[in-house]
Amino acid sequence: MPFNPATASSNLSAPATIRQVAALAEVSVAAVSRFVNRKQRFTPEVEGRIERAIALVGYRSNPAARSMATGRSGAVAALVAGVDNPHAAALVKGICRVAMAEGFDVLFVDTLHGASPQHELERVMGMQVDGLLIAAPLPLAASELLARYGRPFVDVLRRRLIGAGGTQGTSAQEAAGALVGRYLQHMGHRRITFVACDADGASAERLRGLDHALAAAALPITVHQAPSPDAAGGAAVASSVLLAGERPDAVVACNDQVAMGLLSEARLLGVSIPEDVSVVGIENTPFAAYMSPALTSVDLHADVLGAHAMTELLTAIRGQAAMPPMQAPEPRLVVRNSTRLRSS
Repeated sequence: MPFNPATASSNLSAPATIRQVAALAEVSVAAVSRFVNRKQRFTPEVEGRIERAIALVGYRSNPAARSMATGRSGAVAALVAGVDNPHAAALVKGICRVAMAEGFDVLFVDTLHGASPQHELERVMGMQVDGLLIAAPLPLAASELLARYGRPFVDVLRRRLIGAGGTQGTSAQEAAGALVGRYLQHMGHRRITFVACDADGASAERLRGLDHALAAAALPITVHQAPSPDAAGGAAVASSVLLAGERPDAVVACNDQVAMGLLSEARLLGVSIPEDVSVVGIENTPFAAYMSPALTSVDLHADVLGAHAMTELLTAIRGQAAMPPMQAPEPRLVVRNSTRLRSS
């Protein structure tokens, strides 16, 4: 049926309606709704008529009306710990890529700079969103809140690697720590320190993986706590870590930002990296290759993890059959100049 602009309403000052689009394109209101909401494809000729009608009358879909009709808002919320964290930014990139392709909006809440993680979680759970992505550390009490949430949620940081036969194995965070432990052992390091930070949601699991790998070789580990999960936190503990009575052979930072603070402060303390101490980060953020010296780190493929988590959440929101466990990429060690082989 030919496109007929003569049937368009002459009163274009009022908000355009879906009925005007349907009349102009000479299709049903239901057809326009399914097309706008990406629920159905039509022939190129019909889709062309609908698109031209939408452009001519200036129609914009009404999210509130769609929410009332479907019971869904078309939006999800994501809790992240520090929007200025490059690792969190990479997760966000993967989350948004899938969300945009599927027509969903994402609301981001920064737990690191909010009143408290507990408060931010309660606030997000009161929003009219279809589901929740968690990429930030939460207090133990949060598990009770989530149990009563009543909507789908996915914990991004706790996603587990898939083993042979589809079985769920260790978390990607633990695997990253274990990978560093085996590498340092192979490089001849025997006195190893881990700089943790409770505000980093993955710190505890990364330490657990490192500890397990070193325990298998009967190697002890010393733990220092950074006051914040950033470069300032790493710099704050650098003197106590690097000038200890028995200096470590290697220092593993809970993330690359903490490692950056350690490297910067080491120069001021007269400690040579890696000649005196090897330093390793975790996350392989973009600036790791440009530190001085360039930082050995573990690539966690945060972009892919974010996309996987968003895909899993949308599957649950739509009530579709549970997907088989997605194969998360194995952490990859990226060796650079901040580590060296110890001869003794």
